[in-house]
Amino acid sequence: MRKIYFTRVFFILPLFFSFNANAQKVEPIKSDQGEVVTMHSRMLNEDRRILIYTPKDSVNPEKAYPVIYVLDADNHFTQMVEYSKYLSRQDVYVIPPLIVIGITNTDRNRDLTPSHSNFDYSGKLDTTANSPYKNSGGNERFFQFFQKELIPYINSNYKTQPYRILAGHSFGALTAINCLINYPDMFDAYIAVSPSFWWDQKFLLKLADKKIKEGSTLSKTLFFSDGNEGSSPKSPFHTDVLKFDSLLKKRDIKGLDFKYMTYPEESHMTVPVKSYYDGLRFIYHQWQLPPVKDEEVNPEIIMKHYKLLSQRFGYSILPDEAYFNNWAQWLVKNPATLNSGIKLLEMNTINYPSSSKAFTALGAAYTIKGEKQKAIASYKKASELNSNSKK
Repeated sequence: MRKIYFTRVFFILPLFFSFNANAQKVEPIKSDQGEVVTMHSRMLNEDRRILIYTPKDSVNPEKAYPVIYVLDADNHFTQMVEYSKYLSRQDVYVIPPLIVIGITNTDRNRDLTPSHSNFDYSGKLDTTANSPYKNSGGNERFFQFFQKELIPYINSNYKTQPYRILAGHSFGALTAINCLINYPDMFDAYIAVSPSFWWDQKFLLKLADKKIKEGSTLSKTLFFSDGNEGSSPKSPFHTDVLKFDSLLKKRDIKGLDFKYMTYPEESHMTVPVKSYYDGLRFIYHQWQLPPVKDEEVNPEIIMKHYKLLSQRFGYSILPDEAYFNNWAQWLVKNPATLNSGIKLLEMNTINYPSSSKAFTALGAAYTIKGEKQKAIASYKKASELNSNSKK
């Protein structure tokens, strides 16, 4: 087993791996956008630059996160990071924090096309030595890179949950849908923005029609969209996306949660801005706790909601400690909702029994209510946990 050193922002960390793809260099991205990992891929026979953003949680530094993989990272990585950060903020909290993985391009036309073709968008054939599509049709090998190298590397080096999203635009969207059709279990959810169904004389539309059987089961989530590509609503680009939407509806696929949106005021290059936002919201449209009055909030309602989320996303999801602590701090200020706030704080100590902050907050709430013995017990527990963490 080979010893490899990964240079982080302020330190060097020795790690041991035997994957086909190993990181050669890790360097920070400017500001708080994460880091760049340069890894050699044996599947692709080249070095690849991978952009990686990981959320920070000072309350729970060991917390694991779902992962979204973003194609065409040169254009879309920063945007996805900012969406993830904002939408998971404590005062917004409509999606969980996400690890964002951006895959930069070396040969885009090779990696992001499902078949070899020299036909361009207009149907013109170009077989010259300078044809931009002479190396096309590399989706299969690109998927092998994901499956055998990239995903195992990310899972081994970062704190990940077993829920993965693939997001792509144009050829990247074509790749995402091809992955859904041929390798559906590689990801749990897909965002496909303006898929280029025109490719290779509608190769992927024909494949979808052949492989997606009526009444079949596909327990995945798919959001796809398009803009105003073409000169009219009847443009071939838009018509192809509508055909795919119609196909999914007619086949009545069990378990497939999908949504199609069109943005007629957006061009091919501006539509990702709205689509990635709406795609994240759709995937996590059940994430937010349904509206409940402050006087009626209780742990039973909350735990039931998070049990359903755990079932939907396939891993144990607990109510976020910081989010419900902040809510409880608001509730304990009002005598009418003091008991509701205490119940939330008690829930936090059950869900996070090693958190000194949870017990400290509960002790403060007991003090406000005048329950001195309970307050003393909570403060004592917080002190013990805090002392243990410093040893």
